Amino acid sequence: GRAPTPKRHMSGFVANLLQPGGGVALIPFIRYVIFALLCLTLTGFGLGVARIHMAILSFLCGGLLISLSVFQAEWDRLQRARAGEKTTTTSSQGSGAATKSAPKTD
Repeated sequence: GRAPTPKRHMSGFVANLLQPGGGVALIPFIRYVIFALLCLTLTGFGLGVARIHMAILSFLCGGLLISLSVFQAEWDRLQRARAGEKTTTTSSQGSGAATKSAPKTD
């Protein structure tokens, strides 16, 4: 086999992002960008540049970081639950028991 070229690797990453649920891979990057924005707005507030605007933007950045953390925690919990469901369904099918899997909601 050939080593993957950067173009091939990048097209695989883009293909991953375009799949349902693939955008979750961007959460760490988004978190860093929002954190950098929070640092800039807090610095602007400290320096007295458009103080009320920087205070509001800092509040919004903080809220966005918190909401991203909550979303990622729920996403991870859901993924773990689905992984557990698949192993349970697979093991119970092997024993001959009839099982009905829950419908996917995404």
